[in-house]
Amino acid sequence: MAGDRVAKRYAQAAFEAAKSANSVEIVGADLAGLQAALTGNGDLRSFLLSPNRGREEKIALFEKALGEKVTALSSNLVKLMLEKRREEELLTISDEFTTLRRADEGIVHITVSSAIELTDSEKKQIVEKVSTKLGRKSEAEFAVDPTLVGGVKVAYDNFVIDGSVKGSLKRLRESLRQDNLKQA
Repeated sequence: MAGDRVAKRYAQAAFEAAKSANSVEIVGADLAGLQAALTGNGDLRSFLLSPNRGREEKIALFEKALGEKVTALSSNLVKLMLEKRREEELLTISDEFTTLRRADEGIVHITVSSAIELTDSEKKQIVEKVSTKLGRKSEAEFAVDPTLVGGVKVAYDNFVIDGSVKGSLKRLRESLRQDNLKQA
């Protein structure tokens, strides 16, 4: 959990610097790309997380791999984190940065689960309805969960809107149990 706090602090500093430089989107994209590279490439991840590798060696690899492809702000952030031996936090800083960006822009993150893959128009319609209901812009992440049987389940902040067949059956079962208890 201490790593989460550290990642949040680095993300907060990076977000404030990016906001003052008017480059929040670019830095966010840089950090997302770095996270994707680290999670998608086991060798790179092992190299950066290895205690047997020196800081200079890790920084040199980073500069060689991403040097000109990222902004100076992103590059300096990663170098600082490597110098301070905060390699593990490189895996989560993008998520923390995205959370800060969404909060700053008043965007709510929603997770939509459905029994089958939704069409683009269905996805758009769900996002529009949730945005209207909440009175805020929303960014959605979609997942397929065959156990839902049908319908959709929308989760945001600490709330869940369960419009799935599975959820309806569960509520019906609970209602019938309560009725049976009252009659007994």
